[in-house]
Amino acid sequence: MRRILWCGPALGLVLGIACSVDEGAPGGENETERGAAGVDACPTAQVPRTPLRRLTRFEYANSVRDLLQVDPSAASELPADEVTNGFDNNAAVLTVSSLHAEKYVLVAEKLAAAAVADLPALTGCDAPSTGEEACARQFARSFGRRAFRRAVTDGDEQLLMTAYAVGRTGGSHEEGIEVMIRAALQSPSFLYRLETTSPGGAEASDGALVPLSQFEIATRLSYLIWASGPDDELLDAAERGELGSKEQIATRARQMLTSPKARVAVSNFVSQWTGARRLDITTKDAALFPEFTTEARAAMAAELSAFVDHVMWEGDHTLTSLLTAPIGFVNESLAPIYGVSVPLGGSGALQRVDLPPEQGRAGLLTQAGFLSVQGHPDQTSPVLRGKFVRSMLLCQPPPPPPPDADISPPDVGAGLTARDRAATHLDAGGGCYNCHQLMDPIGLAFESFDAIGRHRLTEGAQTIDVTGEVVNTTDAALAGEFHGVRELAEKLAQSSTVRDCVATQWFRFASGRLEAEREDACSLGTLQQAFDASGGDLQELVVAITQTDAFLHRPPIQP
Repeated sequence: MRRILWCGPALGLVLGIACSVDEGAPGGENETERGAAGVDACPTAQVPRTPLRRLTRFEYANSVRDLLQVDPSAASELPADEVTNGFDNNAAVLTVSSLHAEKYVLVAEKLAAAAVADLPALTGCDAPSTGEEACARQFARSFGRRAFRRAVTDGDEQLLMTAYAVGRTGGSHEEGIEVMIRAALQSPSFLYRLETTSPGGAEASDGALVPLSQFEIATRLSYLIWASGPDDELLDAAERGELGSKEQIATRARQMLTSPKARVAVSNFVSQWTGARRLDITTKDAALFPEFTTEARAAMAAELSAFVDHVMWEGDHTLTSLLTAPIGFVNESLAPIYGVSVPLGGSGALQRVDLPPEQGRAGLLTQAGFLSVQGHPDQTSPVLRGKFVRSMLLCQPPPPPPPDADISPPDVGAGLTARDRAATHLDAGGGCYNCHQLMDPIGLAFESFDAIGRHRLTEGAQTIDVTGEVVNTTDAALAGEFHGVRELAEKLAQSSTVRDCVATQWFRFASGRLEAEREDACSLGTLQQAFDASGGDLQELVVAITQTDAFLHRPPIQP
């Protein structure tokens, strides 16, 4: 195969535009961990400056799958995206290295070769009767619109037809289309979510926010709800001007949530938010936890998706159900871990079960996958489990340990429980107390579940005490001691702090950045209020994101 590096200049552009971070972007001085000061804080719309958003590896794979109708597994060869604040889509770190540039070429070659295997189905054109160049030009416009997620300009068409000519010269019509696809997949217009359209063709001189074009709104909608590019129906709606009002956008968002693609996207968010995406690299001591097999890990990841699907599309799609529903989805690998009967049939497929009430299981927080990730290879970790609740459900992350702190797992001493081992952290006179008192009293309530999520009543010869407490809170719903994770989950489900935090986490994921304290105050405040008013409806939370100033506008491009 001839390797035609047609888009070398385009990749050079990508390398250049990807590496700048505007002042006030994530990591800048204007960022805070949680910035909703309330709707009254900003009477006019404000949006902070944000770096260009490159497609993540997950988004890239979904996009090429939908664009070319091919197996996207070649995308796994792209470098993994850096995780920041729990998510892998933070625009500030989605830069392009020389390795990215190399892999984009190689992956595009594989995907394009697979795509042209059935050329008539791909192009929708009969070259022998219509003519090869006419078919190529027709494909350039239809494919280019979906690849670039907007109307194709004459310049776009010329670029793609030039790529076609390079492949066609000395080759075939099929090779020409293949090179055209490779060119498109290496273009900044595909790899980045470019938002440069200005009403009237010029930026406002007063620095006012710029409303996004309807094609740009379509792209934001599709990557928020589908983690993939817009389809022809959504692009057609943008072209017809049907994404011009908040009401139209909300209606379209609700319609998009009914697509199977939404299930994949929402599961991706929850997997990152909970840390469960790390299951594939989580290890356990095989002598202590023989049940933690490769098959069990895969089943744990699948259970998370099945549970989220159930809550979001078969249940009442509320945060309360996500945190408290006492159900699981098990197969032969998971049933022994949960202490339930092996499902009938033995096909390996997950089946819904009601979990034993005496175990005190509740929603996401007692799933085997979550508990396995938030633990050590040979023991549980009240610190990790408590830190998750404090950071990802309360949005109150404790400060990092000092550089000289010993953060290795404690020795499992004979006759000592995790509560005993945590005593040194919770010694009010020790240097660890200020941070660990925020995490450990929460995490110790999880001790009735071991390092892979099996229920237990004792540790060694000692009865486990699962009393817990959320300290340093003014939220009445969280006040007082609780006994075990189920009581904790019930408190969390009633907490306005948790509802606000979940809205914040989804806002961060949707925006590809942390919130800015000043500029995002109104957007985040209105989002939190809408989520609370909906009774914690997670589908309506996604819709509410699309109604915020941060979703509908961008700051002006600096000259």
